[in-house]
Amino acid sequence: MDQDRLAAELEFVMGLATEAAARARERSARVRPQEKDNRSYVTDLDHDLERMIRARLGEQFPDDLLTGEEYAAAGGSGPRQWSIDPIDGTGNLVHGLPLWAISIGLLDAGEPVLGVIAVPPLRELFWATRGGGAWCDGVRLRVRDADAFHSQDNVCVGNTALRALDPRALPGKLRDLGSACCEMAFVACGRLQACTFLGEALHDVAAGTVLAAEAGCGFATIDGQYLTPTEMVARTPVARPTFIASPRRLAALLATARLL
Repeated sequence: MDQDRLAAELEFVMGLATEAAARARERSARVRPQEKDNRSYVTDLDHDLERMIRARLGEQFPDDLLTGEEYAAAGGSGPRQWSIDPIDGTGNLVHGLPLWAISIGLLDAGEPVLGVIAVPPLRELFWATRGGGAWCDGVRLRVRDADAFHSQDNVCVGNTALRALDPRALPGKLRDLGSACCEMAFVACGRLQACTFLGEALHDVAAGTVLAAEAGCGFATIDGQYLTPTEMVARTPVARPTFIASPRRLAALLATARLL
């Protein structure tokens, strides 16, 4: 993909995510939650933001496929696909926990090439493009690596993954932030040293995969299969516990982690 075109598209999506984040902050204290069939929460804000983001992307990129968490695929039939998570961490939002995100990712022929994640409660914006690096509010992100985990390192293990893995075989301080997008962004910026997924869908990881890869992270399943970013998004919903970390830390995780 032409880098100038990608840069222009990134600027548009960053503006869109910033606008969506402002709307979300304004309404976050008065959302109306409902239970989905799987008993997870959805709110009026989830629906309204996804409709807004889809409408803007559809106007700007009429040939592209539009997909997201709350609505069926729509738009064009070209090789490019936008994947939208209007609120990742809706349970946190409903309960007043200030950690949830808006995620917009672009795949080109299945390859993740652009990702923007806004974290409205923190007023932070993360973004990345393939070959263009990972950034947070204008600061370039690059993970620090190590051969082993310190006992105080933060290692995120998603709720579903935690029920499949033996926590005694995992290093560091185990966390679950309740938002896959926040977790991937925080690994990229060094607040977390690894995160672990199981069951996450494309909209959960499309943007974060670009961000994590451009910050220097790798991806691997508990079976020792190393994944490219394209393979990471293709294997959604995530069927085997999958780790995201800097390369040497990723190897350290694979050496000790085991299933229950």
